[in-house]
Amino acid sequence: MTENKKSNSLAKKLGWSGIALCGLCCMLPVIGVAIGMASLTAISFYLEKIGIIALGFAAFFFWYAWYRKRKKAAACTVSCDTNCACNTATVYSE
Repeated sequence: MTENKKSNSLAKKLGWSGIALCGLCCMLPVIGVAIGMASLTAISFYLEKIGIIALGFAAFFFWYAWYRKRKKAAACTVSCDTNCACNTATVYSE
């Protein structure tokens, strides 16, 4: 009879360990999604700051290009003697 009790005890231990492993296996996608969302949140926190800095640089470069274009157009209308980049052939041919 003790042999039967040992056999039942081993079967119960294997059964419980199987249930635990099955639960762990079924919970891995949930755990993976939770960890993945947490890591994406941490990454997006830093990317937001980088994006704001990039928008600042883009605004500065846009303003700089607009300023240079406006300055070049103003210099070309005054006199082509002071600005050799002014092309009179394209300006007067139209």
